Amino acid sequence: MNLRLLIIILAFVLSSSLTKAQNLLDTSTWTIGSGSVSGFAQNGATSENSRELGTDPFGDSSILWKGGNDAANNADGGWNSNYHNINNEETYRFVVWLKKTNSNDGHSYFGCQQWQSGTDTNFYDYTILKLNGDIGTNPYFWVGDLPQLNKWYMLVGYIHGKNYNSDLSYGGIYDPVTGTKVVNITDFKFAPTTTKLKHRAYLYYDTNTSDRQFFYAPRAEMVDGNEPPLADLLGLNGTNYNTNILNTSYWTEGSSDWGVIYFNNYGSEAENERVWGENHVGEETLLWKSKSDGDNGPNGGWDSYNILLGYPFYHRPVRFSVWIKKTNSHDGMTFFGYNAYGNGYYNSIPLDGNFSDYSHPNDPYFFAGDLPKLNRWYLLVGYVHEYGYAGTANLGRIYDGVTGEEVQELRDYKFHNTVSQVRHRAYLSNDTNTNDIQYYCNPRIEYADGNELPIEELLRINPDSKLIFSYDLAGNQKQRFYCEEEGFCSPVAPESRMINEEGVKMEEEGVVVAEQTDVPLPGEETKEDTNLTDVKYTIYPNPTDGKIAIKLSGKDYNLTNSINIYTSSGALVRRININNPTNQIELNISDMPSGTYHIHMHFTNGTVKTEQIIKN
Repeated sequence: MNLRLLIIILAFVLSSSLTKAQNLLDTSTWTIGSGSVSGFAQNGATSENSRELGTDPFGDSSILWKGGNDAANNADGGWNSNYHNINNEETYRFVVWLKKTNSNDGHSYFGCQQWQSGTDTNFYDYTILKLNGDIGTNPYFWVGDLPQLNKWYMLVGYIHGKNYNSDLSYGGIYDPVTGTKVVNITDFKFAPTTTKLKHRAYLYYDTNTSDRQFFYAPRAEMVDGNEPPLADLLGLNGTNYNTNILNTSYWTEGSSDWGVIYFNNYGSEAENERVWGENHVGEETLLWKSKSDGDNGPNGGWDSYNILLGYPFYHRPVRFSVWIKKTNSHDGMTFFGYNAYGNGYYNSIPLDGNFSDYSHPNDPYFFAGDLPKLNRWYLLVGYVHEYGYAGTANLGRIYDGVTGEEVQELRDYKFHNTVSQVRHRAYLSNDTNTNDIQYYCNPRIEYADGNELPIEELLRINPDSKLIFSYDLAGNQKQRFYCEEEGFCSPVAPESRMINEEGVKMEEEGVVVAEQTDVPLPGEETKEDTNLTDVKYTIYPNPTDGKIAIKLSGKDYNLTNSINIYTSSGALVRRININNPTNQIELNISDMPSGTYHIHMHFTNGTVKTEQIIKN
């Protein structure tokens, strides 16, 4: 056999065996049929336990364990696994997917079971303990009803090592659509004599014979850094999840007294609203709008829901960010911060360890003050480093939404070693001017582990991109010209109008000639100067769902250099280099948001043209 092929086969077999060995539960015994199978003893009657092909949480066809019921008020389907040997100094993670259908009669159970060395009711016979040290004679991570019927949820429970001395539980029920924890559940720990453990999940006390509970992919594994990340189990890795673990998909137009799902209002309902408006690059999007009601207190914004960090929780740095724009006045203050939850006296620690100059060590803010300018978008970025981080330099910054430049340094923090959850906070406070409004856009929480979006992608602007405007005697705009590349920084203007080196207005024989500016004017239509050399081309289809063709009909010129696509406010969002002059090209903008864009084209005869297109 070819040696290279043999190595590949051996590596695959080894990888498969290690993956299987990581999970103590072997579900390869799940075959279509009913009753118990090897490794899984049925809960309830054989008629209440079956395995059949069905749709798993990821939309694939898989073998599912189906729990039914026989109308008796007792066990109704599920399993108790075999006992498995464990190391009582280590933490173990239990996982199972559940979906309940038809009704919420009865209850779902998810737990573990201790190894009992005898029948006497003493400490050493009941070897699963509650976190406070009490005996857990019948340990369940969770008992109850899932948040919604007919929907898959992933349940995760932890049993900690015997030396675990915290009362903090990390387990939870996860929504696979959003990737967020929607229910907190109870953790346990081992007693010094624990040597074995089993997994159990079932339906109980359901008397509605139309009800069904489905189970999928149970796991029991040591938490040692080799276990799959929760994101992998949820199926989020490899998707366009963009590393943001803060879910804004529930932002809807309007206001409510409780905010929106995963975001709690800061201030009254009247001070919080979601409205359509333009972000920093002129795209139409939902903005969170806070408006002061005149009181000297909270004036709008949010505290997000709590987000569980990956285990071990405090070992990963986290980056927080949000876009903010304040209008009208600098009354009040803008706040951008977070909360960390653990059992430390200080869950957030300044990098220098000095709390004396900081009045709220458990209420940390990256920024509290006035933004540099009114009526301008700024990107605020704050960092919380892992426990044990030894650096003292602050990485957090405020970035200008027009130029992309860093304009202010923010304060960094690091986690206490018990932190497991964080929340995002951004709001306006103590603003008594009722004409003031503060807008927010695109809040994010992401692990700063090298896989987070680069700051350049968050900014999505090109500081070298400019717009040039020229005017007639009456002050009417005659031309709007995009300028991004060296050598193409001014239009071919008529002799009666010219642009000086400074790009300022100047008068020549009583004529207002031109003005150059780097401040875009959103909403203005593109107007090309009639004195420019004429070229003939077709851009189709327009509007488009994604693909655009540009075709030239002249023979003495071709497309050259590059084609640049700008938003309606003049921000460069895509550049397509043209290596060889051509008379036709096809562009694909399927991945760009719906809206109005401008295509800026260069031709071999020196002509430049800008055309408006609409992306459906």
